[in-house]
Amino acid sequence: MELIFALGFPIILLIGLTFFFMSEGIPAWIQNLSGKSSTIWNFGIVSMSTMTIIIYLSRR
Repeated sequence: MELIFALGFPIILLIGLTFFFMSEGIPAWIQNLSGKSSTIWNFGIVSMSTMTIIIYLSRR
């Protein structure tokens, strides 16, 4: 059951979003994200690092 949750749902979601974007076109908000991709990546990396440090320190 966990395998279905871990692999099945993301695959179904990815395929569903692909078909949705192919039929409706790419929304403007997604096109705006592509211009700011480096900012999003940097924010994601910093936030994951911060959360990892907080989890590590809280378990000590």
